[in-house]
Amino acid sequence: MDEGPLTPTKQMLDDIHKCKIDIAYEMFVVNVGGYIGSSTQSEIAYTLKTEKAIKYLENPANN
Repeated sequence: MDEGPLTPTKQMLDDIHKCKIDIAYEMFVVNVGGYIGSSTQSEIAYTLKTEKAIKYLENPANN
């Protein structure tokens, strides 16, 4: 697949995730080995703006 269709698809998925955050009570981050990718970082920032709780599989302060 060339890079052209990836950008609209990625934007759509990001928008869907934000809609899911809007209807959720809290966010749970599955950060195996402490890894948090750029998309997840964006979702964490969005969740913080909504003042909802965020829980992590692994403590992010230890990574």
